[in-house]
Amino acid sequence: MKLISGRMFNQVVWIFVLGSGLLFATSGCSTVLTVAYLFHPEDVPAEYNELRGKHVVVVCKPIVELEFTDAGTARELADRIGANIRENVRGVKIISQQEVSRWLDENAWVDYATLGEAVDADIVVGIDLDHFSLHEGSTLYRGRTTVHMQVHDVNDDLIVFDKRMEDFTFPADSAIPTADQSEQQFRGLFLRILSSRLSRCFHAYESRAHFAEENLIY
Repeated sequence: MKLISGRMFNQVVWIFVLGSGLLFATSGCSTVLTVAYLFHPEDVPAEYNELRGKHVVVVCKPIVELEFTDAGTARELADRIGANIRENVRGVKIISQQEVSRWLDENAWVDYATLGEAVDADIVVGIDLDHFSLHEGSTLYRGRTTVHMQVHDVNDDLIVFDKRMEDFTFPADSAIPTADQSEQQFRGLFLRILSSRLSRCFHAYESRAHFAEENLIY
């Protein structure tokens, strides 16, 4: 069993003492919420929390135009989402994108459930990438995408979660000059933000995370 370090223990004690002092010194609701946040900062629950202990495959299917212009985007997005789920959902097993690619190379596309059954998955996180762009004009970067994500229960042959993200934009209220970074750098940043937003459907997270991401451009 991993023991808590002395330094970490002291930090926990001080948080407890501070929280208790604040709680008893005042009776305001905001104080109670502040103390609760210190102990449970992941204050936004998962929208779908049934991935724990399951074999999960993440599959991203782009529109035909994107397959020709940027074939790697869909696979990279699926890989990043899978990595985020693995990091934040206890006991989940993520089936590799190499296995997904191997099956797609050898078989004609049917549907997400068929692929899931073929790779022995319990759950398929299927993502339709309906639009994806990185530029706003010729001198600015601003990522835009429309995504439809469904969770398929392979054993029961059911869609158990459905979410559509219409015209997701990053940065939300500005753009980045192309002189500031390469297209490859911005593409990586945009996919990082997008994969984080989508994977948060499956685990609790801090409400301030969205705000922190917007500040990554500064």
